Amino acid sequence: MPTATDLVTDLPADFEVFGQAVATSMADLLGGTSGQILAKNSNTDMDFVWIANDQGDITGVTATSPLTGGGTSGAITIGIQDATTSVKGSVQLSDSTSTTSSVLASTPTATKSAYDLADAAIAKSTVTTAGDIIYRNATVPVRLGIGTAGQVLTVNSGATAPQWATPTGGMTLLSTTTLSGATTTISSISQSYKTLIAFIFGVTNATGDGVFRIAPNASTTDSFGVQITNTNNTATGPVTIGGNTYINTVTALARANTANNMTLQINNYTNASNNKNYTFNGYIRTTSPSDMVFWQSGSYAVATAVSSLVFSNAGGNFSTGTVLLYGVS
Repeated sequence: MPTATDLVTDLPADFEVFGQAVATSMADLLGGTSGQILAKNSNTDMDFVWIANDQGDITGVTATSPLTGGGTSGAITIGIQDATTSVKGSVQLSDSTSTTSSVLASTPTATKSAYDLADAAIAKSTVTTAGDIIYRNATVPVRLGIGTAGQVLTVNSGATAPQWATPTGGMTLLSTTTLSGATTTISSISQSYKTLIAFIFGVTNATGDGVFRIAPNASTTDSFGVQITNTNNTATGPVTIGGNTYINTVTALARANTANNMTLQINNYTNASNNKNYTFNGYIRTTSPSDMVFWQSGSYAVATAVSSLVFSNAGGNFSTGTVLLYGVS
């Protein structure tokens, strides 16, 4: 290799020697294949390497929702917006089963917790009818259907569960009847009670004064008893009622006096093997006119349950009057 002061005497030979020196020091720059590009291999001078051209031909990045950023030159930054109920985006996971957030996403942990809560809840299908109630039996919640009118909630004989039952000793209104015409009948009387009580008031008569009469099961020949009266502060009695007649007031009612009122009680009325005792008492205005308070006790002397009551007046048709019939357990 000639130096700077050497004379060039054989130019081809000198160039050949020069090329060999260059090839030795810059060997990495030689060769390469089609499409490769030259890149530094290290920080050492003249240390290069041929690499595949993987720089691509992208000239810009456009970001659309929920992505943000983008650009056409330099360092390009890409991000993602937070999600809401109206736009797409990234969300944060949450294990909470009580949060009211609308931007958090439920995890499987939260889903399992919600499932466990729902699985332990009482199913809506347990109740089927308005008025149903729920109680727990030995193992699970169960339905108790609504009872019937007049029943009360109590506990069964084994003290293991609630139940509906007709109250013992309570009074249940069986019917409200208006007196009219020659006779008025209360029929199909419930046989679910022990005692019948009839409150009779406001009785007037369209035709004339007369004896007020009651016929159990329409019988006019099977009642008898005794009566004590007090008319205008004068006591009378006892007076025999019957035998073999209606349950009646004996004395005629003043037909136009709405103060007339009476109470009939028949004990053990469903008994079909024995006679039934009764009491009949009240206030009436008599024909005289006189104020009378009376009390009567007797027997319906038939071994038949009382299933109807027929009301009449010896003076003719009823104008007004009301009968409230109660059953007593």
